[in-house]
Amino acid sequence: MSPAARKIVLPILAFALFIGLWELISVSLEIPVYLLPSPSAIWEGGAKLGTTLFTNTAVTLKTILLGFALSCAVGIPLGVLVSVNRLTSEAIYPLIVFLNAIPIISIAPILVVIFGTDETTRLIIVTLTAFFPIMVATATGIMDTPQEMLDLSRVAGAGPLTEILTIRLPHAVPFIFGGLRIGVTVAVIGAVVAEFVNANRGLGYLVTSSTAQFAIPTAMACVVMLAVVSVILYEAVNWTHRLLFGWSLRNDPGK
Repeated sequence: MSPAARKIVLPILAFALFIGLWELISVSLEIPVYLLPSPSAIWEGGAKLGTTLFTNTAVTLKTILLGFALSCAVGIPLGVLVSVNRLTSEAIYPLIVFLNAIPIISIAPILVVIFGTDETTRLIIVTLTAFFPIMVATATGIMDTPQEMLDLSRVAGAGPLTEILTIRLPHAVPFIFGGLRIGVTVAVIGAVVAEFVNANRGLGYLVTSSTAQFAIPTAMACVVMLAVVSVILYEAVNWTHRLLFGWSLRNDPGK
């Protein structure tokens, strides 16, 4: 078996074995469905939702993508700013770290009171959740630029902006995509938290409403769908990296 085929076949076999053991243990030990539903029960729970599962997935996916886009729009420029300007770094970075240390789930209800119950609050929660790893990865990549490359650009007469655009940012691409891979997965978490406290649609809403009715298999089906969405988005970031910035893969710390 070739290495490429092995990377595909072995995970599939391991996943199938895991599902089989889970089903066997659930059935043989007669574990109550409200404690640990079997994979077949979860499948049935998802089937009962029908198209509702997919329409609510689309709602959650919209929140994730918009929030992730805002996280990139905030995190990447901020990462560049704190890495090239010492005054900005010393003034802002400790504040950003402090704000990131606050558990987002603890302030989510407060944000609902401040910004209301519309989509704006959910986007703010997703952005606050996802922008920090993107910002840190960008700043790390910018500061990792070899000094000899910077010296060469200055000898060639490059200004600060030209240096950032032609030297620092291209060097930081692998780091940025490492942050994007983390950011897009935590954006899923942020979207679910937002829907827990402020939504009447979406997978997070379905989880809370299902558990309130003790429909645990249905709730687990929604959780499985969230995991699928997270994996697909993670691979989408990888695919984008390979397609648009394949030249940087050799130095990608996440590869």
